[in-house]
Amino acid sequence: MTKHIRNLITVMATAITCFAGPSAKAEPVPEQTPMTTANSFSSSSSDNITTHFLEQAFESARINSPFASFTAEPSEPAFQSATLAGKMVDYASRFLGTRYRRGATGPKAFDCSGFTSYVFRNFGITLNRTSRMQYTQGKKINIDNLEPGDLLFFSCNSSGRGNVGHVAIVAEVNKDNGTCKFIHASVKKGVTFQNFPDGGYYDRHFIGARRVLD
Repeated sequence: MTKHIRNLITVMATAITCFAGPSAKAEPVPEQTPMTTANSFSSSSSDNITTHFLEQAFESARINSPFASFTAEPSEPAFQSATLAGKMVDYASRFLGTRYRRGATGPKAFDCSGFTSYVFRNFGITLNRTSRMQYTQGKKINIDNLEPGDLLFFSCNSSGRGNVGHVAIVAEVNKDNGTCKFIHASVKKGVTFQNFPDGGYYDRHFIGARRVLD
């Protein structure tokens, strides 16, 4: 029985050494205490020796494995196809061509602040009713730091120069050339896109920008 166990241990140690490669060193096999008689080698002792040897063998294989130093790279964050602002712009785009009507809050007609209020309300954000009141919400931002979802404010003929009378939602921002595109309810065209700066009317009437989404 003893000879059989020792032969088994020798075979397994040889196999592990081959698996680990020429540079790996097998863990030393614990020296067995000589047995004087066959009866003194109990089945319990045999089980303990075998268990201990297997633990040593597995540990040796783990340490010498070519994957022992492998560290998994952190997974990339899941790409989100649209931010809240992007979803808002997509929603606002559904109303392209909807006619302008002073005092209208949608969905069949809008004025400028009625349009911004309607879009934001669909996403659980309450804006004040008029463009002048909306200009008090959120925080003021520099024109160079615009992001989709920001609000742009302009004066108009009825409000007088320097007074807020019109509001629009930033739809796209081009960081390379400092331009943007906004969507708004225009008196002449209804809901439409507009480039800014435009070198014309909106440049001359621009007052400021505010960020409500934060």
